[in-house]
Amino acid sequence: MVKIKRQSIFERHPKTTTSIIIFLLVIFMDILAAYVLSAVGLYQPQFKIERYYRVKHDVYHHTLATNISHSDAQWGPIGYRVNTNSLGFKDSAAREVKLESDKQRIVLMGDSFTEGVGYEYSETFAGQLDNALINRKIEILNAAATSYSPIIYLRKTEYLLNDIGLKFDHMIVFIDISDIEDEAIHYEFDENRNVIYAPSSKENELDERIKQFITQNTILLSNLRILLRKLKSDKGLSKKGIENSLNIHRGLWTHNEAAYKHYGEKGIRLALERMGKLSSLLKEKNIKLTIAVYPWPDQILHGELDSRQVTIWRNWAEEQNVGFINLFSAFLNGEKAEEVIKKYYILGDVHWNKDGHDLVAANVLKYLANH
Repeated sequence: MVKIKRQSIFERHPKTTTSIIIFLLVIFMDILAAYVLSAVGLYQPQFKIERYYRVKHDVYHHTLATNISHSDAQWGPIGYRVNTNSLGFKDSAAREVKLESDKQRIVLMGDSFTEGVGYEYSETFAGQLDNALINRKIEILNAAATSYSPIIYLRKTEYLLNDIGLKFDHMIVFIDISDIEDEAIHYEFDENRNVIYAPSSKENELDERIKQFITQNTILLSNLRILLRKLKSDKGLSKKGIENSLNIHRGLWTHNEAAYKHYGEKGIRLALERMGKLSSLLKEKNIKLTIAVYPWPDQILHGELDSRQVTIWRNWAEEQNVGFINLFSAFLNGEKAEEVIKKYYILGDVHWNKDGHDLVAANVLKYLANH
């Protein structure tokens, strides 16, 4: 009986095996290069760049580092400068902010839209408000940071008022569409009433860890990921250039019943509860409160002038007797939805571009002039 020798995997699939080996070698060399070049100071992974100006906070989860002037901030393919003051707020320059001021002081609170990701302070609506109001002896302080939501709006404001002793006259909270998912899934209070990640925020943990590993430990793959994202956005130019800013799960609850049931109902309940506590806190301190709402590209495309986001917060503002700025009408202004999205939003992103910040600044200034 002739014994037949079994072929190895390489012999059965030489091309596939060779490709896998080459791919693994490339990854190994990429990781090694990132480690060596980072060690000698010739390369900074994106996470180290962000770690320089985005830091953990023991009370309200995360914030911006204090008194920095950093020219290498990054939002996707966009590079920009970040300056912060002594409170860890995005500002025109690194500077000391006194806890009390002889000027009227307005504190802005919100997430990445209000922080102004992708743009220097002077280009954001916060910076424009600051510049426009300075001659009226009104000071703007921007307490916002990316991925904030009402639980952090509340806890950070408590910290600023009660722990730090910051004095201000008016707070404007820009409530984002994504706040509802953050409230339902991503954040909770610990036993000491400090904000922490909720266990439910780990639903997509493996996928996020893979992305994080690539971003933090490679050069070639990290930049390839950025390039592919950029090419994907550019490809959208032939299809009106807006596809990559649409159908994002965090923003669907206003018109998608499945998303509304999944996280919308719970998120709204928690957001209203925490904003109610924030309203009570500010009333105790005799501080004026105004809230503002604005659309993502999805709400513009669906023509949601009277969106759930608008009706929920308008009704809440009336009940609480606080100010209300509705920016939906500024964006849903009669122009074609696709043209509005192209004009005011970063390509392939839900965030405003420079023109979007200009529009928001103009409308907030108009509101302040009349109130």
